[in-house]
Amino acid sequence: MMHLNQTLEHMKSLPPLTLAERKAGLKRLAQDIKTNQQAIADAINADFSHRSQHETRLAEIMLSLDEIHHNLKHLRRWTQPVVQHSNWKFYPSKCAIVPQPLGVVGIMAPWNYPFNLVMAPLAAAIAAGNRVMVKPSEITTQTAELIKDMLHRVFGADVVHVVTGDVEVAAAFSQLPLDHILFTGSTQVGKIIMRNAAEHLTPVTLELGGKSPVVIDAGYDLNRAARSIVSGKWFNAGQTCIAPDYILIDPKRKTALLAAIKTQFEQAYPDWNNNPDYTHIVNDQHHNRLASLLQDIPSEQVIHLTADSEQDRRFTPCLVNDPDLDSPLMQNEIFGPIMPIISSPNLEADLAFINQRARPLTLYLFSNRSSTIERIKTQTTSGSLAINDTLVQFAQEGLAFGGVGASGMGSYHGHEGFKAMSHMKPVYYQSRLNFNGLARAPFTRLKDKIINWL
Repeated sequence: MMHLNQTLEHMKSLPPLTLAERKAGLKRLAQDIKTNQQAIADAINADFSHRSQHETRLAEIMLSLDEIHHNLKHLRRWTQPVVQHSNWKFYPSKCAIVPQPLGVVGIMAPWNYPFNLVMAPLAAAIAAGNRVMVKPSEITTQTAELIKDMLHRVFGADVVHVVTGDVEVAAAFSQLPLDHILFTGSTQVGKIIMRNAAEHLTPVTLELGGKSPVVIDAGYDLNRAARSIVSGKWFNAGQTCIAPDYILIDPKRKTALLAAIKTQFEQAYPDWNNNPDYTHIVNDQHHNRLASLLQDIPSEQVIHLTADSEQDRRFTPCLVNDPDLDSPLMQNEIFGPIMPIISSPNLEADLAFINQRARPLTLYLFSNRSSTIERIKTQTTSGSLAINDTLVQFAQEGLAFGGVGASGMGSYHGHEGFKAMSHMKPVYYQSRLNFNGLARAPFTRLKDKIINWL
């Protein structure tokens, strides 16, 4: 802990990054990622025992580069003061909002996307002119070491200092008097991070999880919905904070939906046991956690989408037909390749089901009816809403990403990330010629009349 404090004190003593330094650093980072794509994929693959190379290239490398390039493209404009009109009573004074670096930002990253969920917030923090301390996940150790070598090589440890270690190191990291902490992880750990940060009144951005529902409107093509659901749910074997967690469907259409999902899964992952694009569960602990979620579910309610796997940590994907709503499966975020299907007869029942539960990180709606889209949009609260597709809302670099309530607070990506990592300082410019003396003592009868008129 003393070493971390000394490092932070040293970094705080250094000046913020200039615009030229920010742009040069981000360009070096983008080039280093491009040069080391295979090394990144190999490290993540080793940490998972098997991680789809295609998933790594899309979700870790492509999205990281997109976020860096988006920041570079807009950075000069974002750093400019935004001039505003002052209250007319104070004419001809001026006001402005001036972005200012916060100082030293802390980034605490999870294991499920161990590279991208360092690089995306890092791009925002550097763009805003901050120095950064990074704590990668202790679960994905090889990726953490690669990130440490890369960031120290690209920026130098005075600009970006990477701290590796176990949960005790993570706890000490969250207790540092940083100028901002961005944490991505579970709701339970997010509460601990927020409690620790409160000791120093450190502001936090919490990107948490929750049970993200899928609503399928009456009349929507089930094969089209199933194709997107399979893509979103079983990408990274369901180990995605915005993965669809459960489906609400009219019981009259449930049998057809189950068949459509099975067909779409078989098309997406042919020869499943030998398919290189199906990712393993990250470690034995999480594999056992997922298995325990199915322990008390009657076997007739569990629909396996393929034969049981004989490979370590390759969890067999399955659907669960109307599980008990009080079961652990429906009380906790699944974060794996298990998909509950819940009978819900109509939109009113869907709305009631969603609104009785904690606010999700995202909500997925499949509908072509504007009236249904409007009701879901206005009568539910979620971190984001995606219509007629899954996961891809995260890939929109200019679209803010964040949770609400139990799924988090604050947001980043694009300009929202730059603002989250900046102090948007209000500045007032008084004119040499002004009439403020009319509002200052001594108050004469004339001034009294003017005040009454104002």
